[in-house]
Amino acid sequence: MKSNLRLRQTLLSLCLATAASGVLAQSAPPYMNGGIGAGEQASIKATASDYNLQLLFSQGASGEYISDVKLEISNGAGASVFSLPAAGPMTNVKLPPGKYQVSALYNGQTQSRQVTLGSQPSKLSLRWNDGPK
Repeated sequence: MKSNLRLRQTLLSLCLATAASGVLAQSAPPYMNGGIGAGEQASIKATASDYNLQLLFSQGASGEYISDVKLEISNGAGASVFSLPAAGPMTNVKLPPGKYQVSALYNGQTQSRQVTLGSQPSKLSLRWNDGPK
């Protein structure tokens, strides 16, 4: 009987802790990521107007699309609001209006841009050099 009560208390504590962490956690904003192949590119372009931040990642003089970009977006207070460990070549995100810092890491090089978002889409293209030769 005593162990049954202890088990119930432990389960209740775990449920409360899980619920509290869920309340504190923020859900990720809506986004689309991809663009490898014509089908993915067409799908992302077709819904682009639903997102107020449209990112394109490329490299070199030819503008070859790249993926595996580590993406981090922070709000005006410096808090991270969105991140992807392997973004690109196209990433569309819907964020609340405001000022944001977009940081992208590819091949050891980081690029950062500030962007002010409203209801209309903002397009941001980040291009890296071909890398060491």
